[in-house]
Amino acid sequence: MSWLRMSFGERLIANFRQEGVQTIFSQGDLSMKDIQLHAERQGLKVVGPRHEASAVFMAMGFHALTGQVQVAIGAPGPGQANLLPAAITAAQEHVPVIILGARREHAVDTAVRRGRWLYAALLPAFAEVCKFAAKLDQLSHLDEVVHEAFRQALTGTPGPVYIEYDAQLNEQEAAFPAMVPPARYRAAGQPAPQSALADAIAMLRTARMPLLLAGEGVQRSRSQGALAALAHQLKCPVLTTLGGAGAFPETEPQWLRYMSQAGGEAIAAADVMLAVGSCLPETLNYGRLKHFSANDEARRLILVEPDAAAVGINRPVDVALVGQIDLVLTQLLDGLYAGPAFKENPNLKIWRNASEAENQTLVENLPNTNRVHPGHMMIEARKAVPDDAVIVVDGGLTMLYQYAFFQKRSADFIYTANFGHLGSGIGLAIGAQLAAGRDRPVCLITGDGAIGFHIMDFETAVRHSLPIIIVLNDDQALGAEMAQHMQHIGHEIQVTFGPVDYAAMAEATGGFGIQVDRGEDIAPAIARALTQRRPAIVQVLTDQDASFTFPAPYVGELAGWKQADSLARSEGVSGPF
Repeated sequence: MSWLRMSFGERLIANFRQEGVQTIFSQGDLSMKDIQLHAERQGLKVVGPRHEASAVFMAMGFHALTGQVQVAIGAPGPGQANLLPAAITAAQEHVPVIILGARREHAVDTAVRRGRWLYAALLPAFAEVCKFAAKLDQLSHLDEVVHEAFRQALTGTPGPVYIEYDAQLNEQEAAFPAMVPPARYRAAGQPAPQSALADAIAMLRTARMPLLLAGEGVQRSRSQGALAALAHQLKCPVLTTLGGAGAFPETEPQWLRYMSQAGGEAIAAADVMLAVGSCLPETLNYGRLKHFSANDEARRLILVEPDAAAVGINRPVDVALVGQIDLVLTQLLDGLYAGPAFKENPNLKIWRNASEAENQTLVENLPNTNRVHPGHMMIEARKAVPDDAVIVVDGGLTMLYQYAFFQKRSADFIYTANFGHLGSGIGLAIGAQLAAGRDRPVCLITGDGAIGFHIMDFETAVRHSLPIIIVLNDDQALGAEMAQHMQHIGHEIQVTFGPVDYAAMAEATGGFGIQVDRGEDIAPAIARALTQRRPAIVQVLTDQDASFTFPAPYVGELAGWKQADSLARSEGVSGPF
């Protein structure tokens, strides 16, 4: 066997390259100097965020557009600590990210001391939230630790992994054996077993009213095309979860809004539900409460899920198609194409018409206020944002306004639907723009509360010439909290902000900024921003009173997520069964 003399960073980057890593998200620091040196030498892009949490969010955004795992790194102590909240988000959203945290040298780590500079024992905290956490103190363990990190990140339910490395490794080199390709140290994605596949196809063939439900796993496995083909073959209603929004474009005549009355009627009528890439989360009422409670005992569930350990947790499953989502969808399509064509659900057009009528009623009921209503902002923004744009959403009530009034026309939509992490949006948009390239628009729809967390990473987008467009709902408040305070207390307590000229901030950092306060100016402002070919903020001054004077559409549904499960338990129902 031939051995190669390589430095720590050189070997680490060689491992990353063969796993398809294209970008290292990390600030420059002495603790990662050899990693960054060899990333540059071996053709990887290095993007330095202004905050380490954004590094993880950027890696998540890149993964959303490519399905490829990227790397985020933090410097010792505070840098590591800043990675942790975003690691929690990646874990809750089931997004694989390789997170590296530099640590003070082994002698400091193992000493019994107080007041160690730039040091905290953070490995246990990462081990608590990540799928895998390891300490790397010697080069002889580098390959096996990295291999295990990718194995864990991509096996079963995807998720983040953490490697804490001794910063002194940057000064070391060693003899390494020849590289082992990924196919030899981790299993490739597997299709579903043929017996389960046959059961699922037979169940769909005999279904009276099938229903297709698409979750975030469809997008993250880059299976939107296969899902659309399956929907067209089944000719049935299609619903998308909050995280799966856009997996099946809302312009498709088979799409129904889950929270709508028509969506509820389609669920109640369904005797077989095919759920793809969704854990049936609380925001979907676990697939058994509220909308699903009608006819639930007679409704059979086919679940497409890559992780056998996730089957049956939130709701009993009748057929589990355990396998890599894109492979399973191909299997289903092949099996369904082999038989007779499906007949269109006789109620589909009725439900679709009713859903569109409900949408139109929502639009017609929007009030005219002194300032722009957030709902009107979404309608006007939709006129200018290109249909093929990648859409990223961040914020509380801003999310609900876009859900109701901003139609998803492309198949790429990014939102932290499970954890709802405010402040993740700019990082997600930057990562998505890096993956999409400069020619495909990436639009972040966010609120002023959310954008405030990591606003300085707008400068990161400027530095890397990433033309993200930010459409900002600026009502100078945390809208959801504002509504609750006004209803419960009668006045707000620390949920409003002073006026901030975000457009001027964009200009000050080298981007483009424009502020508008009239609805008719929103679409032209976005169109102008798109021509700039640089990062832009379109700041829309919206009505602060709208959050509590005119409740956002489906806000009752939002509250019902938390209440439905406890209500069922109080009535004597225990667990998912």
